[in-house]
Amino acid sequence: MFADLYSRPLKVSRRVFLQTSALGVAAGTPLVSWGGTVDSKAPIGSSKKEFLEGALEAGRWIRSAQKDSAQGRYWLPEPDSPEKATTVSPINGVYSGSAGIVLFFLQLAKATGDSSYLEDVRTGADYLVETWPNLAAEKERLPGTNLSFYNGLSGVAFVLTETWKTTGDPRYRQAALLATQALVNAANRSGSGVAWSESPGIIADGSVILYLLYAARAFGREDYRNLAAAGGRHLLELAEPQSPAGVRWKGVRPSLLGLPEDTYFPNFELGTAGVAYVLARLYEETGESHFLESAKQGAIHLQQIATTSGTGALIPYRYPDLPDVYYLGFCHGPAGTARLFYQLYKVTKDKAYLGWTETLARGVMNSGIPANQTSGFWNVVCQCCGSAGVTEFFLGLWAATGNREYFVFANHLADQILSRQTNFDGKGYRWYQAWTRVKPWEVTAETGYSIGAAGVGTALLHSFLAQAGRYDTIALPDNPFPYRRDENANVQSAAVDFSDLNQLSP
Repeated sequence: MFADLYSRPLKVSRRVFLQTSALGVAAGTPLVSWGGTVDSKAPIGSSKKEFLEGALEAGRWIRSAQKDSAQGRYWLPEPDSPEKATTVSPINGVYSGSAGIVLFFLQLAKATGDSSYLEDVRTGADYLVETWPNLAAEKERLPGTNLSFYNGLSGVAFVLTETWKTTGDPRYRQAALLATQALVNAANRSGSGVAWSESPGIIADGSVILYLLYAARAFGREDYRNLAAAGGRHLLELAEPQSPAGVRWKGVRPSLLGLPEDTYFPNFELGTAGVAYVLARLYEETGESHFLESAKQGAIHLQQIATTSGTGALIPYRYPDLPDVYYLGFCHGPAGTARLFYQLYKVTKDKAYLGWTETLARGVMNSGIPANQTSGFWNVVCQCCGSAGVTEFFLGLWAATGNREYFVFANHLADQILSRQTNFDGKGYRWYQAWTRVKPWEVTAETGYSIGAAGVGTALLHSFLAQAGRYDTIALPDNPFPYRRDENANVQSAAVDFSDLNQLSP
């Protein structure tokens, strides 16, 4: 998330993309499982049982990194470097800390009925109860991240709330309410609304607003919804009109990243797609039309800058210096940006927005991944930037549309994820990757949700549940896709030949 913002990735030629419909050319030699190659037409051998086994093995490895303290249980983020208390997020964050691991164990407990996972959940949540007040004092990499969802207090409050829902323990509800009140208290008047920092993107204030909308429903608190709307009114003031139409937002001031002021990230985590998604959600919750109109204008801007080829489209990673680089994952690719278009479809019922959701999905499918390790995707399997996040996107799109192609592609990606596991010491599955991509020599295996085994295991678990006919997930506040599909997908999967990817239309 952070490390890949500062350096120059290998480029993908726009001309080559337009000529070949390959949305990204492999950067040098593909880095696939220590130099191996993957045939995109090869049989997919993994069954739903193997996906479940992969998730369980991820949990076993994470357990090998647990540390019990007087405050509760936490997990080392990078067990190969036990001296590291943190990597990206604070020790109790969702991104690479304990909150994200609790989120994984919550889902394992529900899917398997194994009560030992609830013990992990409780002891991990106990640690969150004791340590959440320390988050505000943590050193921030960017303004607002200590209050954000993936790297701060909003995410911890969310996990505590979900733990309360599962366990019924009032301690977790009370801690979540106290943490939410801290978010309320941290809001400052800004323009005609409020702000928590100078960073409006999903990486910071945008995710705080989304959490408050979630908390308003979870706790029946209209005041949380009203505060979220006040945050949205400030976002409206930050919109930058574009020619010939549309608006954009800079989710973070570029100089804070050490970049020139004209730098612009258009996609979900740091740019227009994420802020416009927040506004579309605010419209859904409040009915205030100005939120919807501004979200639509953001979508128009993204449509105008998208590079289309055949049936697919992608939106560049960064302007003005990297307009030919396309990421595919959650942070800067379609797995995140398509959420805006699907959310607009949900609230307007305009099928053109669903069409754009699927056009972005087709851009990913046309890229040739996972066999083609593109410059915005290579050697990365995590939720933030890699295969796990893209798998979740296609499972969500399948749950929304019932389109078998998305189901097949998601399972194909999940099989690639499974093939990348390592278990050299018998402690369980972990995934070594160069998740920053711009530093190929930095190969690590982490335990956390966004860049580690908890998130990868979650994607495998969801793939298992989809094949087993009981797809059921914990819906994060930034995910508009259905969290459950009641259709008996087991019958569907029995009719799917995963070895025949020619069934995916061009």
